[in-house]
Amino acid sequence: MNINKIASIENTVLITGETGTGKTHLAKKIHDLSNRRTKIFCSINLATISENLIESELFGHERGSFTGAEQKRVGRLEIANGGTVLLDEIGELPLRLQVKLLDILNHKVITPVGSNREIKLDIRFIAATNVDLKKAVLKKRFREDLFYRIQTVHLKLNPLRENKEQIKNHTASALKEFSQKFGKNFSLDSQSLDFIEKYYWPGNIRELKNAIEYACAISEKPEIVLNNLPNYLFEENHDEKEIYRHFPTHYQDAKAQFERTYLQEILRRFHGKINLTARSTGISKVTLIEKIKKYELDIQTIKYEIHCQKRGISA
Repeated sequence: MNINKIASIENTVLITGETGTGKTHLAKKIHDLSNRRTKIFCSINLATISENLIESELFGHERGSFTGAEQKRVGRLEIANGGTVLLDEIGELPLRLQVKLLDILNHKVITPVGSNREIKLDIRFIAATNVDLKKAVLKKRFREDLFYRIQTVHLKLNPLRENKEQIKNHTASALKEFSQKFGKNFSLDSQSLDFIEKYYWPGNIRELKNAIEYACAISEKPEIVLNNLPNYLFEENHDEKEIYRHFPTHYQDAKAQFERTYLQEILRRFHGKINLTARSTGISKVTLIEKIKKYELDIQTIKYEIHCQKRGISA
């Protein structure tokens, strides 16, 4: 991924990745390295704007154009003209507005709500999402033409847990930042460093950074020890944490283990009822029964455990 090369061109960029992987940070870096670096960088989180206000927020509106529009408003796209706009959480954009966005990307023109005035745009668009847009397209939740339009350049950010070196780098960066903030030269002892490198970080960079800031804030000494880290990281019943920790190395083994755990959980949810489980998972009844036999899932035991759980007795 050559960020300098990507920054130098004007193509629309799609950044995908789990929550907290640094999508906004990467978009800002692309802007800062581009020819638009002296202009505005505007990040718009589409998931946080109510559907009936998105058009007004993006395009602006004229006074009296709708109930409550007591004065003219300049839209955020017009304000950012000449710069870079990050359309964050683009996977949450309603379908009817996806049509308008596609038109804007193609023609670079907007019309404020309640106006006939066209505004020409000179904007470099970057889109970001943690949604699998390919699946969203198949489910008719995201327009296929818009998907291909925004993914001219596609950058995928991997989760933090998949890169131990990345964990080290972000840990060092966070320690440096909070050392300056709190006026101490913070470091990690061997135990806390080992824990941080092995933890699976479902919240990725954001969670890691927050955990280190917490540790720095409560630590009385420059050296951070295990007890300084947030308590929730050590919860024994953290199911997802346990899944990641005990995954086998070989892909096929990991896939089989996940499928067994998944089916066992869904069977519990539907009290061991085959028909309900099959309908819920989209697996045929015949295939489900085959997998139950393959993974030696005991339906009667599952039903008995649920029976005991309901009555508050041990199985």
